[in-house]
Amino acid sequence: MLRPVLIAAALAASLSGCRGTSVATQNLDAVLSSTDNFRYRGATTNQWKDLMDLGFNSLRSVVSAEEKARTEQNIPDPTEFAFENLVDLSASTQGPTLWRHNEQVRVLARFAVYAPSQLCRELAIRQLRVHAERLELDGTFSGLEQAASAAELIEAVDGLTDALRTASRRRLDDTARADFAAAITLVEELEVDVQGGARLLGALGPFLKGRLLPTDLRQRVAALSLEVQRRLVAEAYWRGVRDTSAFVRASALSISMALHGDPYRIEALLTVIPTEAVEPWITERYRTFDLPAQPLEDAGVLIAVAQAFEAEGLPLAARRDTVEGLQLRAAIVVGFLQVAATDLLYPRRARHAAMDTLGALTSGEVVSLRPEVWERWWLGVRPELEDQIRAATDG
Repeated sequence: MLRPVLIAAALAASLSGCRGTSVATQNLDAVLSSTDNFRYRGATTNQWKDLMDLGFNSLRSVVSAEEKARTEQNIPDPTEFAFENLVDLSASTQGPTLWRHNEQVRVLARFAVYAPSQLCRELAIRQLRVHAERLELDGTFSGLEQAASAAELIEAVDGLTDALRTASRRRLDDTARADFAAAITLVEELEVDVQGGARLLGALGPFLKGRLLPTDLRQRVAALSLEVQRRLVAEAYWRGVRDTSAFVRASALSISMALHGDPYRIEALLTVIPTEAVEPWITERYRTFDLPAQPLEDAGVLIAVAQAFEAEGLPLAARRDTVEGLQLRAAIVVGFLQVAATDLLYPRRARHAAMDTLGALTSGEVVSLRPEVWERWWLGVRPELEDQIRAATDG
């Protein structure tokens, strides 16, 4: 597929000096509206404007209750503009690490979920991978029952921002510290989704950028930022495998399989194959990640799953010569055989990818893109595998 190649080339060719974190985030905030539409006019900036606007007044930019109004500019192609700024944002090394990561996750998670352009959503999903690895996600996000309302979020964030401004202006007395503790505790108890979490990270960002807070308060703010980042990245991938675009779903599944290993790979395979012949215990055990069934006609999704098995081989649980190990091994092989041989359900590219995977799983015992070859192979090995299962059961 050319699409991942184009995205990879764009990432590799980007220069961190084009736009720093500050410029890229301002531009991306300007181009994506609060109603999740692209704007054709916005308060965009560049490195020179950013330098002139900020100057030496970083303290004022944090503690001021009002932001300086910016002149709006035309954005002729919002998708291209957003794409370029997303590339620069992930390539940027500008600013303190805590602040930069806070801003990158804040913007990337929002674009991964809400950008109108599927190309931008796919790129943001790919760019979030480094943050998922950094945050050591366990991958078990299962959606929010009820995220904090806009009113609850505004009240909590405004209270925390006021407490942080007080802390940055003067030495804290016991009353001020108590106000801060109460404000941050209220925020920590909120259940936030990507929209609310992005707003919260936006409020925390200025206080992570400078050294305006006492060390203990700054550490508390940094810990809160990390926790919110985890929620946002986890939700972005949970939503990514449910995206309307097959390209986004394929990228989200591919990255999640790499991040979470064998259990995720097995569950992903079960979402793209018929499971009538799969042992019930397999479908029961491998549903930790709450993955939805994927449309069988989406070749990119099927290829992503096949390539993960081709690259990693059989999961460890399927290599064991126990009853469960042998049954799981059979389910995986039969699953890919079904894809390879069912031309009425699966696209040709997906069928070829399944046959390539079967070649890798059998260590090159058979190499062919002809389904009848694989069907003959299976007729030969199936009795032996069934005998092994019976022997393991009797033993």
